[in-house]
Amino acid sequence: MKKLARQIIEKNRIVIVLFILITLFLGFFLRNLKINPDILSYFPKNDPDVRLFNYLGEEYGGNSLAMIVLEAGDVFTTETIAVIHELTTRLQLEPGVAYATSLTNTLDIKTDEYGFEIGRLVDVGNLPRGPEALAALKEYTLAKEMFRNNLVTEDATATLIICRLQTNSDQVETCRRLQEIVKETAPAMKVYYGGIPFMIMDLHNMITDDLKILIPMVSIVIIFILYLGFRKWEGVFLPLLSVAVSLIWTLGVMSFFKIPLSIISNIIPVVLIAVGNAYTIHVLSKFNETRNHDGLANALHEVGIPVFLAGITTIAGFISFIFGSYLVMIREFGVFAALGVLFALLISLTLIPAFLALKKKEPAQKGKGEEKMESPGITGRITRGIEKQVIKRPKTIICAGVFLAILALTGIPRISRRVNLIEYFQPQTPIRQAETILEEKFGGSGIIQILAEGDIQDPAVLREMEKVEEFLLAQEDIHSSQSVVSLLKELNHAMGEGKTLPDTKGKVMNVWFLLEGEEVMTQLVNAGRTEAVIQARMTGSLEAARIHELVTSVNEYTAGIDPELVKFSQTGMPVIYRNLDLSILKSQFQSLISAVLLVFIIMLFLLGSPAGGLLGLVPILFTLVLVFGFMGYGKVPLDIATVLVASITIGIGIDYSIHFLSRYRQELAYASAPKGSPAGADAGIPKSEPAGAESRPVEAAVRATLNTTGRAILINVFTVAFGFLALIFCQLVPIQRFGILIFVTMLGSGFGAIALLPAILLLCGARFHLRPVASKEN
Repeated sequence: MKKLARQIIEKNRIVIVLFILITLFLGFFLRNLKINPDILSYFPKNDPDVRLFNYLGEEYGGNSLAMIVLEAGDVFTTETIAVIHELTTRLQLEPGVAYATSLTNTLDIKTDEYGFEIGRLVDVGNLPRGPEALAALKEYTLAKEMFRNNLVTEDATATLIICRLQTNSDQVETCRRLQEIVKETAPAMKVYYGGIPFMIMDLHNMITDDLKILIPMVSIVIIFILYLGFRKWEGVFLPLLSVAVSLIWTLGVMSFFKIPLSIISNIIPVVLIAVGNAYTIHVLSKFNETRNHDGLANALHEVGIPVFLAGITTIAGFISFIFGSYLVMIREFGVFAALGVLFALLISLTLIPAFLALKKKEPAQKGKGEEKMESPGITGRITRGIEKQVIKRPKTIICAGVFLAILALTGIPRISRRVNLIEYFQPQTPIRQAETILEEKFGGSGIIQILAEGDIQDPAVLREMEKVEEFLLAQEDIHSSQSVVSLLKELNHAMGEGKTLPDTKGKVMNVWFLLEGEEVMTQLVNAGRTEAVIQARMTGSLEAARIHELVTSVNEYTAGIDPELVKFSQTGMPVIYRNLDLSILKSQFQSLISAVLLVFIIMLFLLGSPAGGLLGLVPILFTLVLVFGFMGYGKVPLDIATVLVASITIGIGIDYSIHFLSRYRQELAYASAPKGSPAGADAGIPKSEPAGAESRPVEAAVRATLNTTGRAILINVFTVAFGFLALIFCQLVPIQRFGILIFVTMLGSGFGAIALLPAILLLCGARFHLRPVASKEN
């Protein structure tokens, strides 16, 4: 390590040129970086429920429904019906739209004294114009269950157009075109856009807008805190340089491998800006203690090990997301966030020292005792204040920590979970308002799908499908359904057989023949008539517990049906949300356990004893309890973003313990050495401390560590905490929660490292058998 450090310092210009070339190469690919907000594309392809969901989308004309609500004083006017017709026609022709359904083109079976007719609800070639004709159409439409509160509200003040998007279409671009068509065709009407495709479009827009706002905002916050901490522009420029280069490298690699930004990985820039400067902060802090050029290699060697281990623990925290994560985008976030931290670590230990080595050489000074001590600044004054309290009241600090931990533990059972996509948006957003309108007027935008496999023309199979539909409609949150059963019953009724299913296969085939060629049949039954789909519309904003209950009840009901006759398989967003919810819990436990174990092994390696390893975990375990308690009392749920917090807390928060304990062991060696020996010549204790402190090695080591490394830790805590706090300005609710929780965890782990940990060392430091390690510089 020491030889490598000397090579970096001596060949600094070569190092700088090499980094510039790599940065230019990877920066070239940034122009091709894409954004993929489609959360459905990140579900694992090997999940049976996801496979079935995708299969139904491919075989039955797509399963992404873009819903457009048009409000009018009265839908049944000639002008409004004409607008609906024109709009439906234009939407139907748009690339990416498989089929558009509205009042003007929906299938209708009419009966009169002369027989029946299969046609459309509205004769678009001869629109009703007189009051009597319009009133008759209104009365007829609202009398039919298949239209009332499905395509038009009961009070006739709003109507719904449903666009079924083609599988693998560009949903963002398609939805943008749909909005443009609506604005051109119905400029005077109040319009709401709902459904998963429009949510995906809004997510794309929000990600783009947030990146434009958050990166400058976080950078400004970091610049302000770094300047307060170091009080010179070198202390601002070099950490930001480290972050900028690591960010270009990370996003460049993502673009090179064609990995787009998702609603989770879009925070990687914020993560790297907030976290990536930490290693440079500690390198600068150590280099500032070295007053001559020749000592740079020794300083890099000394600080290199703790900085390297701190980086490895952070990487371990991110890598833990690979295990047990249901969503591919969480795994991608873990991989590339870890890669970004690795780049930041590499840069802080190579490029930054190379830049520092360019500075004009200063002659070596005779001794540190002759140095002019720098003014402590704000962070120095804070650490001095913490030092005084820790030395005077270690028991009080430990008791306060225990009290907070116990209080937080009581809040953990209160934690809830959220997996519903609509809850990613703030209540005042148009998409959230559209979902409210859809739920109030049309039953919601959520879709539950059930595949029936069997002889679909067998009356016994159809009756079982009918029972399943009846069971679905009996559920509180399901408001309408569609299948071939309802069409067969409607047509059988028109033929004078009553509104029931045909009772023989021959009759079924006769009725079926009349429906051949209707486009709606391709959305409900396959060509071989061996499969059929039941689709039900439901509330789109259900909580996790209700989703579990609904999915379980449907599965239990269909499990009681003879699979030899017909096999039912459930899929749709409720099933996928259920799987996502289960995976959040699984991922939380697996990533937590793997991160804690890996960090313990690293601390064991660093400190040389199991007791020391456990000591290093104290601030982290305290912080984990604190943040989970905060989630319970603050009603912050577990979701796809907040599930990341615990492992990130372990990975980032343990850095503070590593830096503190590494410096503490050096200072303990200084303080324990005989007076006058080289190791004891300077324990790093501020010269303002009273004489005699050296007679108490642990206290002297704690004092010295707090006033040196403690200051760097404090700067690090503030930069990370306030950097992540900027995420509250993000438009996505889970990311806002994520930012708040990381802010809390960083303050908690900072308190644990520079208050709780030294208090424990003061009371029982000798029992942990931490091996003193003298500085090589001395």
